[in-house]
Amino acid sequence: MSDEKPEQPEARPGLPPAPPPPPPLPTHLKGGGSEGPRGKYTATFESAEPVEPARLPKGFWPGVDYMLHHPREIFESLRRGENLDELSRLFIKISIFMALVYGAVMGATNLLQDSTIELKYKFLFIPIVGIKTPILFLLTLAIVLPPIYVSNAFMGMGYTFRQVVAMLLATIAITTTALASMATVAFFFSLTSRSYHFIKLMHVLFFIYGGALGIGFLDRCLVYRMNHSKKTISTKMLFVWLLLYVFVGTQLAWVLRPFVGSPGEKFEVFRPRNGNFYESVAQSINKMMNE
Repeated sequence: MSDEKPEQPEARPGLPPAPPPPPPLPTHLKGGGSEGPRGKYTATFESAEPVEPARLPKGFWPGVDYMLHHPREIFESLRRGENLDELSRLFIKISIFMALVYGAVMGATNLLQDSTIELKYKFLFIPIVGIKTPILFLLTLAIVLPPIYVSNAFMGMGYTFRQVVAMLLATIAITTTALASMATVAFFFSLTSRSYHFIKLMHVLFFIYGGALGIGFLDRCLVYRMNHSKKTISTKMLFVWLLLYVFVGTQLAWVLRPFVGSPGEKFEVFRPRNGNFYESVAQSINKMMNE
């Protein structure tokens, strides 16, 4: 190799010398990924800053705050397979509590609408829906866990079973926390609206919002692992995971209904299996537009 130094620009008489070229941008300020060949999602940059695995604080609310503000530490724990039991326990607690809070708000809708159900059943509906909501999320996880784990192994992502469980629990914890944050908004509209179809569609939109944040967390977790392991994953596989999660979740929600009691229906813990979730949403949109 030549030891010659790169030629510097000449300074012209009466003018200051040309400034040196700026230093390259540190990689930790860059991020993201790009669509690579054959449908592979390729992470493009790796953080230059070392990240320590998650060190959870004591207490429930400090744990919730840590989950929201330290995602990279959680990603690192998931990547290394460290503190998985501690993380999983926290995510289960968060998922149950947050889903119960939002479920109770959904169940309270009957108290605020022109329902003909007896008052004692209206109050009974609140804890029933509160219990059914965390069951919905955790049962959905139990159903989609085997195919996601097996596809993860076939695609060479390298997650162990415990890592996949912790990762999916984190996704649900983020989803239910986002839902619970919308509980006050849902309660406000329940107080100010008498339209059953509007209230039902509002809850559907809030579930979509929470699910989008949860899936976004899962996507960031996968990108983080790819950045640090130099592996790629098929975007089609991510899309399959999303579809699987959505269709299982919506079908299970339909089986466990009602969550928002219809004013014209009698009190029921579960309703007969007729129709489907998407047909019910389409009918509610049509009826709300014609009200």
